Amino acid sequence: SPSRARSLVAQVACINGPAIGAGLCLAMGTDVRVTHDHAKLGFTFVGLGLHPGMGCTHTIASAAGGQAAARMLLTADVVTGSQAAEIGFVSCSMPDADAAREEALGLARRIASQSPLAVRATLATLRRASGAGLDAALAREADAQAQSYASADYAEGLAALREKRAPTFGGELD
Repeated sequence: SPSRARSLVAQVACINGPAIGAGLCLAMGTDVRVTHDHAKLGFTFVGLGLHPGMGCTHTIASAAGGQAAARMLLTADVVTGSQAAEIGFVSCSMPDADAAREEALGLARRIASQSPLAVRATLATLRRASGAGLDAALAREADAQAQSYASADYAEGLAALREKRAPTFGGELD
């Protein structure tokens, strides 16, 4: 259908600043990600006592593999753009924000210059391959986040963030 065809548009993200937590999850929902060497990227959910959400448990594993996903999701590490490119969850990292913007725009232009029918069909194939996994991940994340919201660890994580101190987690549900 025409409306379905329009929804199959390649998405290129340019990460020009900090992409932490939900911001990085949003960027991970795109087809290609470009950043600059000094951008800060991280999935910091567990550092707040919260299960990751927004499909990131699926999207980072699909982009960079299970080991990279485990490292990023379980440590709450914040990495630079150049490290993110080495790990594989961004396509490339450029020396500065202007270069990253130009690279992302160049990628978008190259994609746009290709056959629209072939691009849409390729996107449909790529997205269909990951769709079932994403749906399952979203359901698991929603359940786990609901449990996290009820925990003393989440309350401690938020308090520590407000008070600018390291959290002391107990690992117990309320």
